[in-house]
Amino acid sequence: MLKCRYRIQMSYQFKTYYQCGDKKFHNIFQAFREQKKTKHFPKFVIDQELLSALANITKPKTLDAKYIRGLMISRLKYLRKKYNKLKIAYSGGTDSYTIMRLCVDNDIYIDETITQMSSIRNNLRTNLEYYTGLQLAKKYEGTLIGKCTELHPTDADLEFVNDPEWFYNEKLITGPSIPFRVYSVPNMIEQAIGSEENTIVLMGYEKPSFLVEDGKLYWTQIDSSVGEMMGQQNTIPFFLDKENPELVAALAFAVLEKIDVNQALSKNQLIDFHFTNHKKQIELLDHCGLYKTPHHFINVGLLGKTVFNFNRKSQRFFNELQNNSKQEYINKIYDTHKRISDLYSDLSYGLEFDGNLVKSVGRYSQKLEIDQSKFGLVIKD
Repeated sequence: MLKCRYRIQMSYQFKTYYQCGDKKFHNIFQAFREQKKTKHFPKFVIDQELLSALANITKPKTLDAKYIRGLMISRLKYLRKKYNKLKIAYSGGTDSYTIMRLCVDNDIYIDETITQMSSIRNNLRTNLEYYTGLQLAKKYEGTLIGKCTELHPTDADLEFVNDPEWFYNEKLITGPSIPFRVYSVPNMIEQAIGSEENTIVLMGYEKPSFLVEDGKLYWTQIDSSVGEMMGQQNTIPFFLDKENPELVAALAFAVLEKIDVNQALSKNQLIDFHFTNHKKQIELLDHCGLYKTPHHFINVGLLGKTVFNFNRKSQRFFNELQNNSKQEYINKIYDTHKRISDLYSDLSYGLEFDGNLVKSVGRYSQKLEIDQSKFGLVIKD
């Protein structure tokens, strides 16, 4: 049976990083630079306290949406009592929407939601995904939510590309992502917290994923998702909360109930929410106790999921820049991709390419063996 095991501490940090020899990095390109010098391979390391907390957890006897939501609600109530201010990094997608809904439905006060918009000209269609989600939160602004903050990019925010080595700056990039738009998780967290003390920001990373290798099933995470919050103080990835491992485990077991594990074990593969069809995604949301929004295109991520991050929001952002004589920004973004390619294309297991675009090869965290009833003890590097 799963039991809550919250530990008291003053500041929460999800300790995830790239290990390159004896050095740690929160930015993959800093790690690549070190790799070139030392030949040490950058490993993606996920918080050891989470792995230790998950080891040997067994599947609960009752596993359904109500049970899983109960684990979420208990944790949210605890956090509300522990911290002076409770905030949500709110995209309006199913993860952050679920956190918001659970709070407002259970009278858990949210001090602030923070949403980073896409458009530099406040264009509704470019902002559509975030705008639509934000309207669902604004219904409670001034009552159960203190305020709904919108971060709108400005012309001045484009200037970071004037530094040809901006991609090494972990105030702009944490993990492996190379943003096309004005978007930075560290900047969002800084604006959410500022000089405030005893404040926690909840983030929605990430739905369970599994790796099949040689007929065995492993629970793992990928740096392209949770990597964005590397090094961020006073934040909790709510669905990977190391102080609520029962929730992490319950979500994993819930997903396994809805897939054919025996068939999956027949070949090496990644089992991930975003790689399933839309019907299965909706089924998984329901079974995992996550709330669907009223908008199907948000529930299945139609506007925001592409392998090289050049999704519809980014395409519309580029169109706005071209229409407003900002082609120089676009050129410098592509120059950045070329520079990264020139520097690191020779690294083994370093970069992937799609035309003129590059990205780092996805890295799995340590893998924890799992079956349909229990997490194992052996962690595989």
